Amino acid sequence: MHSQDPPRLIDFHSHYYDEGWLPLPAPQGSSRIARAWPLLTDINAQLAAMDVAGIDAKVVSAPASTIVSPVEQLPMILIERINDQIAALVARYPQRLFGLATIDAFQGKAAAREVVRAIKELQLSGICIDCSQGGHYLDAPQVRPVFETASELGITVFIHPVSPAGLTERLAHMGHTGTLLARGTEHTTSILKLLRGGILDRYAGLKVVLPMIGAATLIFAGIAEQEYAQDDGWKGTPPASARKNLYIDTMGFDLPTLRFALDVLGPEHLLIGSDWPIMPIMSRRRIDELLANLNLSEEDKAAVLSGNIERLLASSVN
Repeated sequence: MHSQDPPRLIDFHSHYYDEGWLPLPAPQGSSRIARAWPLLTDINAQLAAMDVAGIDAKVVSAPASTIVSPVEQLPMILIERINDQIAALVARYPQRLFGLATIDAFQGKAAAREVVRAIKELQLSGICIDCSQGGHYLDAPQVRPVFETASELGITVFIHPVSPAGLTERLAHMGHTGTLLARGTEHTTSILKLLRGGILDRYAGLKVVLPMIGAATLIFAGIAEQEYAQDDGWKGTPPASARKNLYIDTMGFDLPTLRFALDVLGPEHLLIGSDWPIMPIMSRRRIDELLANLNLSEEDKAAVLSGNIERLLASSVN
């Protein structure tokens, strides 16, 4: 990049699906995912929309719980096919796409073997896992082989929210906000379990990315320090130290929320991420305006726009 060129804009939190992956018919009706489905399944239309918005590249992920319910497991043969196709997309558009492997972390050693294949053979940039499955969270013993492998490989782990049974239905009357609240609650529970259980210390090579709806994890920062000081069930290093493994995206693009995340984690841990095409696309102009209001240095702006993501995905950045 020449000194006069603006930093690239990379969207970390963006999805793509192939209709051939789904064991069930494509979503119908007025739900947000049903409305987004034509764009979710058309990579050329996504790239065209990115051109209009001024987005240089995006990180493709396909969370397992969006393909089946969050209490089911994807067959490993389907997971392998998904990852093969994501790798093929990245190879077709190497300047525009990075790929995260779809991994069902609750499938233990088989899942860990697929992590190795996805990273070493398919050259994908990291993995995307669900925050929970069937009432089990990421501190469950069956998840440890995936974390151990990811730590050894030094790769990025995007922990994606799921819609928990029961709570999602109870909050459905609140519309999409209620759904996000249920998903964010489930996600925060899983991340707090990783922190409390010392798992981020045990697997120190982990680089964990959260969507902004999991930001409640950060709200408990002060309380976590108090509990740790009282030896109230916390293991490993102090929570402030363990949080150094965490990164968070900008989903929602809300200025006060972003300021809060910056205060807790710092600009080197903030990534542009939108949850597009399920959530609206955000233009380069709007993102530049938002970052200007955060009073970041030019160096920190460049890091948030793409530098942090390039660092996390360094093995595959051209």
